[in-house]
Amino acid sequence: MNKILDFIKRYNILIFITLGFLLYFPSLFYDFVFDDNSLLLSNQYINGTFPINFIDFFIPSFILKDIYTPFTFIIFWLIIKIFGINSFVFHFVNILFYVLSSIVFYYLLKRIMNNDLISFFATMFYIIHPCHIECTAWISAMGYNISALFFFLSFLYFILGFDDNKQCNYIYSVVFYILAILSQPISVTLPAILFLWVYCFRKERLRKSIIPIVSYIPFLFIYFFLYRQTVLQTDRFISVKYNILEKFSILGFDIFNSFIPINLCFIKPNPNLFFMIIPIFIIILLFKKDFLCIFFIGFEIISILPYSNLFFNIRIALADRYLFLSSSLFCVLIAYLSFYLLEKFKEKILLKYIGFIFFVALYLFSFMFYLPVWKNDEILWTYVYNLNSNNINVGRAYLDILMGNKKYDEALIVVDRVIENNCVSFDVYSKKMEILMNTNRIDDALKLSSKMQKMFPNEFKTYLYLFDVYMLLKDYDKAINVFNIAEEKCKQVDLYKNKNVYFFATKRIKLDFVLARPEDFIESLKIISSNFRLLEDNGEFSKILEKKDYKSREEICLHYLKQYNNSYTKFLIFLLSCLYMKKTYENDASEVMNLLLIDMDKAREFINKGDNNSAEKIYLSVISKNKYMYEAYYNLGILYLQTNRRDEAKKIFSKMLDISPNNEQIRNIYNSL
Repeated sequence: MNKILDFIKRYNILIFITLGFLLYFPSLFYDFVFDDNSLLLSNQYINGTFPINFIDFFIPSFILKDIYTPFTFIIFWLIIKIFGINSFVFHFVNILFYVLSSIVFYYLLKRIMNNDLISFFATMFYIIHPCHIECTAWISAMGYNISALFFFLSFLYFILGFDDNKQCNYIYSVVFYILAILSQPISVTLPAILFLWVYCFRKERLRKSIIPIVSYIPFLFIYFFLYRQTVLQTDRFISVKYNILEKFSILGFDIFNSFIPINLCFIKPNPNLFFMIIPIFIIILLFKKDFLCIFFIGFEIISILPYSNLFFNIRIALADRYLFLSSSLFCVLIAYLSFYLLEKFKEKILLKYIGFIFFVALYLFSFMFYLPVWKNDEILWTYVYNLNSNNINVGRAYLDILMGNKKYDEALIVVDRVIENNCVSFDVYSKKMEILMNTNRIDDALKLSSKMQKMFPNEFKTYLYLFDVYMLLKDYDKAINVFNIAEEKCKQVDLYKNKNVYFFATKRIKLDFVLARPEDFIESLKIISSNFRLLEDNGEFSKILEKKDYKSREEICLHYLKQYNNSYTKFLIFLLSCLYMKKTYENDASEVMNLLLIDMDKAREFINKGDNNSAEKIYLSVISKNKYMYEAYYNLGILYLQTNRRDEAKKIFSKMLDISPNNEQIRNIYNSL
């Protein structure tokens, strides 16, 4: 035993670092998942698109409208500023914070318990606890690891200040507490826990602790005020009336998942979990004179209460990240009770190690099962959907993933299951419409459209989906008719503004293009430009309208294509194609354009049949009739690459770069040749 103690004392930190990085090593190569897109990738302040001042991070609702964690946002911003958007770096930093929090947790336990061995094994359980995977393998939850690190530091320095009577340690403790609550609100309970620590272990100095503990309260109230200013602007916390049994069942679920995490994440609480509270009372009765045990049970209960719904009639999601601190305290109780068994059953070898063996095996098994769930969005949502397929919101999220990965057959099964669960959401039916169109099930799409018109008579988007169906059928007269109906319905409910103006403009562009109507096309582009500044030209794009002759308009389009590379460039190329058709074929432009689009469909059919020669002839014919038919160039270039005709492919991609020099995809292909 002495040798083991010496080894632990000498190499404990190295063991924690090695174990933490070894267990979480696979997560270094995981993708951005779930909320990472809205929090990091598309957040224009975090990703560096918009400049931001340091003070802006602390303004409620400035970065995000439903989360107030400014210090975490600063960490995210710094990572992107230094390393760019790199999931490996984010995961590495997240694991680093987790390992650092475990080290500080160890020193905190040593100070509280004055027992190296129990502190060491409690920290080992902390590192392998499956409840912590969500915080450590999911980038958006990094704030919980950051908050835990500063929470433990604040607690440790309070003890140092209280025992050594050093004011500077109190100051450090308050500073760390401020950083903890600004990282995540899980740390707000610290003042109550500090009071509990003094009551259990320094009761004779209870009066002297009041002023140091009260010094945390002003910062806590300031944080609550700022947090409230953020949350009030959203419906993140929805008021729910729970009865007393439901409230205690939620508390029982939290205790169960913190202690024995086999119902990992996203599980609806079962009323039977109410009985999980009973073991806690049994432990309290058995160890009622053991202040260490009582303290850690009290610590655990205080940590879990803000997320238990016991005192607040609001719906808080049941997720592992909210149980970070409470599950950490259960690690201490497991180690503490296991050592109690070691002392109780000295002569019975099997019984004395049963606590360690059971929990190490359970935690490692759960860990190895649960960690890969966070590898990417598809695996995550497949797991969640399999657990809770009746949840409409889960079904919607899973649908988005399947559709994004073009797994339309699976998506159709899921959307039908969601609809069978009495879902009458237009959003779900619209997803089914998109699936049917993407799988070319036009007859089914027309039937669904008729059904949607009856179910949602005032919903203008139903007619826009029908517009897309008629566009696929190349029935442009019906497409124009339903488009006008959709526009009229939108105006009737006073929605024809802002985003919907842009929405209709982009739809109309499809029609303008196939009908070769450059004047209407330009008007649609002008709407998009003025509303969303996609070109970022301060309205200069309107110069195209001022130039009535083809050559001037062509020069302006080509000029912008040389300057920009964004979502607007696709429209510019369409406009060039549209203008060229009108100039070359005049009154027959629309008819010729339709024939070219039919030829493009025929070429794709030939490729699917393996008749590359016929497809090549069609693409060359299309290009000869419209020198700006960009899709024909691209398909022909890919065809040449697939048939190992690299020189001819190079010429095609060179012509594409002549039209749009800043197209990075084409530039990369050309450079590789």
